[in-house]
Amino acid sequence: MFEYQNLRRVCYNCGGEGVAVFVPVCPTCGRFVKADSSISFNGLGEIIGTNATCKRCGPVQMPFEGWFSQEDFTSGCRRERY
Repeated sequence: MFEYQNLRRVCYNCGGEGVAVFVPVCPTCGRFVKADSSISFNGLGEIIGTNATCKRCGPVQMPFEGWFSQEDFTSGCRRERY
């Protein structure tokens, strides 16, 4: 298991759905990955397919941290800035 506590995050603004937050590492080898410019999700808010590329493992799905509202990022109520 890899430790993600002090790593940067990748955020996607999904309009009315909120902000999807991911940890930009490969879930297999733990290396940093290059995030895709967009993500796909279904009507239930589940992420569909891969959303990043690892130099070692190829296309992967970054670990999903959760959905947050726009206010979480603009009001400063989150402890970490993204």
